[in-house]
Amino acid sequence: MTKRDPYHVLGVTKRASEEEIKKAYRRLALQHHPDRNNNSKDAERRFKEISEAYEIIGNAEKRRKFDRFGHEGMNADLGGFGSSGGRGGFEGMRFGNRGFGFNFENFSGTGGQGVFEEIFSEFFRMSGNKRTWSSSQAPGSDLEYNLTLDFLQAYQGVSAIVTVLDRKIDIHIPAGVDTGSKIRVPGQGAPGLRGGRNGDLYLTISVQPHKYFQRKGNDIHLDVPVTVGEAVLGTKVEIPGPDGRMALRVPPGTQSRTSFRFRGKGFPGLKDGVRGDFFVTVHIVVPEKVDAISRDLLKEFERLNPINPRQGL
Repeated sequence: MTKRDPYHVLGVTKRASEEEIKKAYRRLALQHHPDRNNNSKDAERRFKEISEAYEIIGNAEKRRKFDRFGHEGMNADLGGFGSSGGRGGFEGMRFGNRGFGFNFENFSGTGGQGVFEEIFSEFFRMSGNKRTWSSSQAPGSDLEYNLTLDFLQAYQGVSAIVTVLDRKIDIHIPAGVDTGSKIRVPGQGAPGLRGGRNGDLYLTISVQPHKYFQRKGNDIHLDVPVTVGEAVLGTKVEIPGPDGRMALRVPPGTQSRTSFRFRGKGFPGLKDGVRGDFFVTVHIVVPEKVDAISRDLLKEFERLNPINPRQGL
């Protein structure tokens, strides 16, 4: 049977750091340990595969050899790992509370026995050189989930259903979250061992940019183009707002880059609930081409309404 790429087994890239590989191994080993999965054969197979992958790329020297030669380069080092004749193999390993046999000394990894002792201390109580079954409870691991929202979902808040470890979880994202916000969902992480409490689920939020709106802190900004005539004579224009369409009154003589403020129409603060403001900035758009009649009218307009915008410059 063809062995799978250990990087793929642990869900990391070939550029992953030692710490990233260790974290990936620890998370998967705890998740798929047979004692947490009613001694499932499938969990046992997956657990063996995860441990074998870490034995390869969790060791700096073996990782270099694997990167150069693939699994063929592991034959001399693993001493029959995964085969019936090797001391480091999984033959004879039994999961459950009847004689779990595991030889830590055959695993070195990047930090000696550290990561294996750390993981399996949740399942075993150490007593000298003898490892005996522990009936004490162990808490489940915390899990992370990346959730992407659009701009208005972050503004309004949203309820969603996420699937974690084959469980569908109803969650509520409060209004005001931003990219990088973290939401804790207590008790929805990995299950505890032997009745231990479940871990927590942490949602890391990413917010997609909006086509028109820009967020600055809890304020929202919008640029609105107006014509020369609208700026000179004044007008009322319909604009998009975070809560729907709204009217903007542009007074006569409005200059380009004038901003109008709508109080309390921004994002709510996550801690205090105080909303930011909605700022609308107008920009005067000048036509690129005008006909001869319009030119004459503009010249007459300039004559009748003389100003020097560069006075004092």
